[in-house]
Amino acid sequence: MQKNCPISSSFTIKRFQSSEERDFIKALKIYNDTIPVETKTSTNEITYFLDKKEIDNREMYFFGLYYNEEVIGYIECGYLFQTKSIIIDYLTLKNEFNINGIFYPLFSLFQQYFSDNLVDYDYIITEVSIRTLAENVDKESYYVRKLLQAEDFRIIDIPYPQPQLGLNNFESNFNLRLMVKSINSIGSLKSDTLKNIIKDIYYNHYLNWYKNFIHGEELKRYEKHIDEQFNKVQNSIKGESTILLQESLAGVCEHYCSSDCFYKSSEISTAGFAKNKTNGRKKLIWIIGIPIVISVSVLLAFFIHFILLKFNISSNEIAPFFTAISATLTGLLGLIFSNKTKK
Repeated sequence: MQKNCPISSSFTIKRFQSSEERDFIKALKIYNDTIPVETKTSTNEITYFLDKKEIDNREMYFFGLYYNEEVIGYIECGYLFQTKSIIIDYLTLKNEFNINGIFYPLFSLFQQYFSDNLVDYDYIITEVSIRTLAENVDKESYYVRKLLQAEDFRIIDIPYPQPQLGLNNFESNFNLRLMVKSINSIGSLKSDTLKNIIKDIYYNHYLNWYKNFIHGEELKRYEKHIDEQFNKVQNSIKGESTILLQESLAGVCEHYCSSDCFYKSSEISTAGFAKNKTNGRKKLIWIIGIPIVISVSVLLAFFIHFILLKFNISSNEIAPFFTAISATLTGLLGLIFSNKTKK
């Protein structure tokens, strides 16, 4: 009878305090491997803010995400004091862990962290891409968007221009959408509330970030750029008193309606379970082990045949001895592979 072995998984989230932490380097590598260039912040800048711990109208947080004590993801966010909002800059997992069974326990721990540490927030906000297939849609934004919708995040369906990530990353300045979640489920926001949130993001998050790396005339150019982006937002909601929040985007870009819509692709799924590493190890052992056993058996047979011919020995004379050796060898090999696959 087969024994029922309990399967347990552990989920942990840890706030990094120093760039010298080994796990921070692992998390940063995941960030580097998964975030597209047009939305990527310099890792040197991230390291600077982690070590400096500057608090100026917002506080930065950098987290490692763990599954069974292994670093599998990274979250970077800022808490904006004026609007009591948490803006998630990056939320990324290793590709094989982009599934709901991993994401939701970790995201729950992320929210619990702020609750446990008495951080008074009204909104959690993040930016998501709405690019079409022809424009190289950002898969990472797709996964985040799909998973967050089940967490009661709503889409603010107005153009949200992402400011340039510094003066030279021109690819980063394009229209996104904001997703927002409140402690209480909401279906709309006052336009003035939305303007205040976006103003907080632009000036106290983006501008405050780059003030540390851009100076003089270059800083003035960047401030002008931020002003231009905010003016676009104000113009897009002019005359609107209330902005309705949507559960899914509709009519914004072609792939929400077309038959080859990226977001409808059966190849892109967040369902499933995390792979057990030992299963892969077992398969590898058997793939390598079986040919080895066969090869050893064949070589042994040739060797015995050679001995019999060379010394003119009858096979009947050594049959009991050969049977004992074969049984012993088979038992030893079976024991070795059994122990290996149990690990």
